[in-house]
Amino acid sequence: MNKSSLKWCLSVAIAITFLALLPQLHLWYARGSQWHGAYAAVDGDEFLYSAYINALLDGRPRRNDPFSGRDDNPNAPLQESGYSINVIPAFFIASLAKVFGVTASTAFIVLIAASAFLASVAVFWLLLSVTHDHRVAAAGTLFVICFGGLAAGQGLLGILFREDVTSLGFPFLRRYQPSASFFLFFILAALFWRALVTDNNRRARLYAVLAGAALGGLVFGYFYLWTAGVAWFACCGVLWFCFRPEDRRRTLEVLALAGVTALFALGPYIYLISQRSRSLDDTQMLISTHRLDPFRVPEIIGALVLLVLVFAVRRRKLKMSNEQNIFAASFAVLPFVLFNQQVVTGRSLQPFHFENFIANYAVLVGVVILVAKLRPAVSPRVLRLAMAICLLWGIVEIAIPTQARYPANVAHDEMVPVLRRLRELSRNDGTMSGLRDEGKTPGVVFSPDTQLMRLVPTWTAQGILLGVGALDFGAPRRDPKVYTYLYYSGATGQSFRDLLHDKSGDTFLNHYARSAIFGLPRVSSKLTFHYKPIQDAEIEEQVHAYETYVQLYSREVALKHPVAYVVVRRDSGYDFSRIDLWYERDTGEHVGAYDLYRLKLRS
Repeated sequence: MNKSSLKWCLSVAIAITFLALLPQLHLWYARGSQWHGAYAAVDGDEFLYSAYINALLDGRPRRNDPFSGRDDNPNAPLQESGYSINVIPAFFIASLAKVFGVTASTAFIVLIAASAFLASVAVFWLLLSVTHDHRVAAAGTLFVICFGGLAAGQGLLGILFREDVTSLGFPFLRRYQPSASFFLFFILAALFWRALVTDNNRRARLYAVLAGAALGGLVFGYFYLWTAGVAWFACCGVLWFCFRPEDRRRTLEVLALAGVTALFALGPYIYLISQRSRSLDDTQMLISTHRLDPFRVPEIIGALVLLVLVFAVRRRKLKMSNEQNIFAASFAVLPFVLFNQQVVTGRSLQPFHFENFIANYAVLVGVVILVAKLRPAVSPRVLRLAMAICLLWGIVEIAIPTQARYPANVAHDEMVPVLRRLRELSRNDGTMSGLRDEGKTPGVVFSPDTQLMRLVPTWTAQGILLGVGALDFGAPRRDPKVYTYLYYSGATGQSFRDLLHDKSGDTFLNHYARSAIFGLPRVSSKLTFHYKPIQDAEIEEQVHAYETYVQLYSREVALKHPVAYVVVRRDSGYDFSRIDLWYERDTGEHVGAYDLYRLKLRS
């Protein structure tokens, strides 16, 4: 990369990094000196990942459940979870955070900037390698990054046309999966390209091995990225083999070297997968089906790329044997493979993750390569205009969700002082010794505020009464703690009925209670091809079971899930009557906007 290319690369990377940091910059500006250390969330699942990072920062083992307050221990062994298997990014982030002495929250702030910068550089390098034009690579990078949400049917336009939009802004920035590993997909594509087109055999072999190493890194980084990487290798290899017969020996050699290198990571990965908690198959929505899935947005874009390519070849404007055309076609074909592999394998695992986090970006790379091939002499003025449009769209995609999430991010920041106080208490209340000696904490934290419950494990180790997140760490699907949490929250039969009908004011608790009781397949239609809505009769059965649970609640039941702390917002008007039946409270302490009470079970 020469100086001119480096200048364009850095300019684009800095612009994308600034856009990625906008939510945090907005929070810092608005909070000013009152900012307590919270990171600005860009995705609703990030609290799961920051909790796991905090657990590693505390020196806890790879297999842990920060929400339930459990660690792998000879007295209480834990099976593998998605977090303990895809652990390389988490270990890397936690290790750097330890070196610099920062919290998991601070690490997440740095991570979003680093992820945006590395992704921009990786996409730029790939496009520069293929097109040999740094201006096209710069404009193409902005196009791929800024329009990735749109290419997934997500983002602001997605809201207008579908009800199941899950990602706003730049989807790949979800921390730490896929953001920490995202750039590696484009690095391996660039290395694979260089392995196929270089004239130097020794250098080609080196690029092939490095591409395999990049794929190996993805194996322990994020499931949907490494499987997409394998699928793309296959697509590109087959197309190269078919349309460049003179390169078949080189193609087979490159595929073999990359594949063998990646196998060094795939072998241990397969072993860990075999040790996973079986409840994860239900939680992660592994389903059996042979159904076609041909109409997702990346597939539509890919089909258009292929149609244009075929038309241009038939009009003799392009040759299918050209390396760039084959490369463009490989990215266009990829979505069809990712979303329809179940026709052959009979297994499908939440394919919308492919749609949001990689297929959308990959197919846009194909668009850029094809356009550059069809219009090799684009004027600088047109390129500058294209870059300005991309940046403008990126600002819109980031700025509007930033405003929408601002109240929640402020609320999270106001919780940090009491969470820091819990962390101080964890050093002397038996939390760490309990985890070390018995694999569990002696007590958990309760708060009627579900938003605070979600953030506790990001800052401290006590674990929480609400089993949010525990499902993702391998806990049983029908979590009995949900009844206990609702009991202490003061839920009645009617308020529980409202939760299960998705009609209470707490949208998160609506989703969690339904998922914990009935399972995710019954809650979200986008996760399965065989959606079966929850029936009224099933809800009434659960309401009756909960009312019976409340009537029969006893000290023995309280002992099953001992509560060590209660945290309530001072102005919440929380009713302590059910807590006070079974626990003695101390006088409490005021921490920020919250009151913190220590509990002792009544004798």
